[in-house]
Amino acid sequence: MLCDAELFLELDERENDVVAEVVARALRVDDPEWCKTEANGSKVVVRIRTERIESLLSACEDYFRTIRAAIGTLEALNCL
Repeated sequence: MLCDAELFLELDERENDVVAEVVARALRVDDPEWCKTEANGSKVVVRIRTERIESLLSACEDYFRTIRAAIGTLEALNCL
């Protein structure tokens, strides 16, 4: 069985492509070989493909936590 998921973080219009790239770079650190993170305009896209549902769920949780931390950091720096 193949589990496939895409997570999308769509930033507000006032944020720009640079902010999306910063968030994507923060997330890429956690990318195993079966995950890919990229910035697409003002969106951050995470693609996860794995044969184990447990790995998919764990990866989604990890990415959500890292997204929350990245956004908190950018807000503290007045970038958002």
